[in-house]
Amino acid sequence: MFALTRFLPFVLAPLIGTTILAAGAASAPEPIAAGVRAAVEVTAMDLDVVATKGGQPVNDLARGEFVVRVDGKPVPIDYFARIEAGEVHGPDLATASPDLVLDMLKADSGEAFVPRQFLVYFDDDRLLPQQRHAVIEGLRDFVLRLSPSDRASIVSYTGSTRVLVPFTNSKEDLLGGLNRLEKASPAGLSWEAQYRQTVQELRLSRPSSRGGILRSWSAQTASRERSALAELARSVSALAARSGKRTLLLVTNGYEWYPGQTLAQAYGPSLLSQFDQDIGDDLRKVLARANSSGITIQVFDAKGLVADGDASQPLPLATNPFFRTQNFRDSMAMLARDTGGSLVENRNVFRSDLDRVYREASSYYSVGVTLSGVPGKSTRKVEVLTTRPDVVVRARSGFSAKTADEAAVDRVEMALLTPGATGDFAATLRIGALESKGGPGRRVAPWEVEVPMAQLTFRDEGGTMKSVVEVTLAAAEDTGARSTIKPEKITVSIPAGEWEEARGRTFVHRSQLKTGKGNIRFVAGVRDVASGRMALASVDLRVE
Repeated sequence: MFALTRFLPFVLAPLIGTTILAAGAASAPEPIAAGVRAAVEVTAMDLDVVATKGGQPVNDLARGEFVVRVDGKPVPIDYFARIEAGEVHGPDLATASPDLVLDMLKADSGEAFVPRQFLVYFDDDRLLPQQRHAVIEGLRDFVLRLSPSDRASIVSYTGSTRVLVPFTNSKEDLLGGLNRLEKASPAGLSWEAQYRQTVQELRLSRPSSRGGILRSWSAQTASRERSALAELARSVSALAARSGKRTLLLVTNGYEWYPGQTLAQAYGPSLLSQFDQDIGDDLRKVLARANSSGITIQVFDAKGLVADGDASQPLPLATNPFFRTQNFRDSMAMLARDTGGSLVENRNVFRSDLDRVYREASSYYSVGVTLSGVPGKSTRKVEVLTTRPDVVVRARSGFSAKTADEAAVDRVEMALLTPGATGDFAATLRIGALESKGGPGRRVAPWEVEVPMAQLTFRDEGGTMKSVVEVTLAAAEDTGARSTIKPEKITVSIPAGEWEEARGRTFVHRSQLKTGKGNIRFVAGVRDVASGRMALASVDLRVE
């Protein structure tokens, strides 16, 4: 069975068919879609490093002035280049790490060029209307500065992640998305009302009953924070499938590290022991996905960017503003610091900070090391230093090698957020007639996905040609709700004597799905496990 996120009424029923061969000519391999990474396994670690002195960029550091430590031990630098305005200066492409080569394009001048990908993520589940204004105004200027080779997307999280603008280089579309966002009310209003109601309930309650009220609030808050971070991790995964320099701009009020702590502090230190909720592991999962893909997270604390005249109504007197700010700040600082980004939290320097974010996505050092010969665990602690006095460098602080299986999931996540996303070769997805089965409001339908047999890698194993194929079916509603992604590996076997005839046909996988009502986009992925190449196909349906 197919596991789900909490909103999307979509599952896969047990398989009702096996892989088959259908007649049809095989098409020639297609090039990888622009802006999309191939699902390959990489053992090199590339670090995007920003260097400053007194807050100003330093662009003349040499390779010998950098020191990289992995798990506390110095490691040799295998690759070094300076990236300026996306153009790669001074690399030897013959010795460049696979990850950077994968992300480079050729500019019209023939120079190596690293495209930029921006995902603007509004955590509207935590924002109040007045808290978005300054960021939206600044992002309008940010969008106008984007170059034709840049791609950006705008999403809004309100319990599920809704795509306002898919990845595009159209400034008109991006500005239109910001306009729509500005007119919509964020879901933070509802949560703020619940918060105030709980404060009032605590004020009127007997001291002996406050512990139960706080524990209940803590459990609700913990569930909310974990769901939000799980969705953020999925969006990071989707961004990881894009090629080039990837930056996530996170607009939020932060996540309470110990859910319920702020209220507990307001009603006495003795109640702190009531709270054992902790979202540290959830934050680390987001960081692991970002750092395994070289994604920089730039965090904008919406609370700190509100002008004095735009401040919301005063907080309940029971809440200490310092505690409320600090308890939510640590999570934002960690997401930014540990991915090589920064926390923007002062409205007086917001515009200059936004300029810096734009500059750092274009001008930085690419420092590469190979970890295959470095003993240690899969998750590594990384430290980058410079020997030049008074120069400060920033880079991500951790790394874990991404497997091809994980990279394939990234591509399906990307396809769920990007209508019309294509893969490395052609695929066709078909959804059959929907029938009313499986309970009230449920629909059941057969589905099949088809790819050219010639795109798969077969090996002769004792007179039988075998190929391992990974098939995935996932879905997304127009509300933003997405199903979970659980790929299934299948071995295709063909007698060697029938291989020449079979290679001109197509591979077809059939199964059955269950779904609820709504506007739903189904996405199928078929990966040739041996090569890592992957096909993507989608179908949009209105399920009545």
